[in-house]
Amino acid sequence: MRVIKALVAFMGILIVVGIGLVVYGLSLDKNNPDTVAETNEPTVTPSVPVAGTNSNTPQAALGAFGDITIDMDDDERLVGFTVDGNRATLHIEGHHGESARLVIVSLTEKKVLGRIILNQDAK
Repeated sequence: MRVIKALVAFMGILIVVGIGLVVYGLSLDKNNPDTVAETNEPTVTPSVPVAGTNSNTPQAALGAFGDITIDMDDDERLVGFTVDGNRATLHIEGHHGESARLVIVSLTEKKVLGRIILNQDAK
């Protein structure tokens, strides 16, 4: 019986010490300011890795770039787009998926850099 009482008392002491360590650890996080949040530097990372680049280096923030006009036919629609740094890639295709193309746009130069025509009939 004395052994059980000693074990219960020992486990109670361990619980109190554990809770004290958790409170101490939480107080350290509150007293230590986050240095990344105070530098005001943008930390933009691409959604997918880009070949030939180090994904750990932050990219510069893109400022306002104004209006860029992309010509589309009446039966075309924008399916999706991605933005990588100062370039945007637009996926445009026709009403039933025909005449699909990718349009690469420079957001800093405000112009279309090129198009990639997706030909589904080629073998």
